Amino acid sequence: MHIVIAAAIFSLAFLALVRSPWGALPLAAALCLAAWVGWLHYGIVQPERDDGQRYATLKLIEFNMLYSNRNGAAIADWLEAQNADIVYALESNPIWRHLDALSETYPYCAGCTRDGRSDDLIVLSKFPLQDVSIMSLGKVASNRFIRSRIEVEGSTVTLVAMHLTKPYFDNFQQEELMQARRFLRAAEGPVILGGDFNSSLISPDIRAFIEALGLRSHAHEPRTWPAGAPSIGLPIDHILVRPPAHIDTLTRMKDSLGSNHFGLIAEISIPVGPLAETGGAKAGNP
Repeated sequence: MHIVIAAAIFSLAFLALVRSPWGALPLAAALCLAAWVGWLHYGIVQPERDDGQRYATLKLIEFNMLYSNRNGAAIADWLEAQNADIVYALESNPIWRHLDALSETYPYCAGCTRDGRSDDLIVLSKFPLQDVSIMSLGKVASNRFIRSRIEVEGSTVTLVAMHLTKPYFDNFQQEELMQARRFLRAAEGPVILGGDFNSSLISPDIRAFIEALGLRSHAHEPRTWPAGAPSIGLPIDHILVRPPAHIDTLTRMKDSLGSNHFGLIAEISIPVGPLAETGGAKAGNP
């Protein structure tokens, strides 16, 4: 979208300078580019929620806290005040010393043991975390993928938190996405996936990953990076769901609390009852 806006501004300036019908060609190209970006975006937006079903609501936070952030106490206080159901904490080193205090609000944790911890990814939860798997996606960093399950009023929900390598590090991100697809291909029913992708959702590799697993996004994703320039930033942190789960609201935290990313706060509906037992197709093979 940044390229689209720049192209439109350049095209209008060019049209004003040349004052010729041919000067409209760059503007037409910019408009075509805008339409293409819009098509890419709305092609992965979640469908409308079926209001004929009964739903339980989960509040989920995704936040890349920045490994070197010294505001761990403030972040821990904010997490307690938010009183969420699930927290995906990336680069979680700032809150490590506050985990005991946070356990009063979030009694269950994946990735919080000292054996093999990377100070990166942990999952905090009010729900018991079942079948927890902590895995590495590639060679760049370890333990950046956590998969678990929770039970919500009889409905099984798969939780996935992951932190991807930057896309310009050779083909490491592509390899990580292929590995993540392998880890998730047997998952059934509603899925809630969140994390720092270091890419927008219309990136070709990210889009292929989303489509292969049947994931969908909220229609309006907040810009999360860089925190120092939010008005011109990029949405590179994401929360995705696989229907019949549905993201009702998706907002950005008001203060980044010293991180270079803003966190995301989502309210997600999980159908309970007959639809929860039969809804949701199995993820596709890579």
